[in-house]
Amino acid sequence: MKKVAITGGIGSGKSYVSNKFAKLGVPIYNSDDRANIIMSTNINVKTSMINNFGNDCYIGDELNKKLVSKIVFNNKSKLRLINSIVHPFVNLDYNAWLQNQKSNYTIYESAIIYENDSIDKFDKIIGVISDTELKISRLLERGMKRESITNIMKNQTGDLDIIRISDFLIYNNLNNNLNNDILKIHSQMLDN
Repeated sequence: MKKVAITGGIGSGKSYVSNKFAKLGVPIYNSDDRANIIMSTNINVKTSMINNFGNDCYIGDELNKKLVSKIVFNNKSKLRLINSIVHPFVNLDYNAWLQNQKSNYTIYESAIIYENDSIDKFDKIIGVISDTELKISRLLERGMKRESITNIMKNQTGDLDIIRISDFLIYNNLNNNLNNDILKIHSQMLDN
């Protein structure tokens, strides 16, 4: 089974693209969703988060995403710290998930495969890129503040690096051939 990653910056549409692959029957591992679950349920992660970020990083058993995002996206060392706490557990979870898949290929969706030096664990990488202003307008429509968007964007891999590391590129702008691009990649993944 081939391991494929989909990556792209916030607002690029990687979840939208992943959902299109899911409709084709491809199993999708959403690393952000799983990381949020792990941060809310894994006692080791919760303890480490509280020790490093304070009791306010949880409201009851739930991660205080707003506060944690504000902390980490304004401080690169805190962002590296949270990734070092959470991502070893995400990797364990992903490897366990892989054991239950029976498909020609699976997709791991993550914005930070480049930052986490995990490029080499995938057979192929699909990069999803969009024009910056289009990404910003999508995120503003979701209710995010422009300052938060720019803080997150400056801490993520830029489109030039995504282009450089990707085996396939999907340009998720308006009026493009998104579905055709996805079908071509899907066909190639099934043929190889």
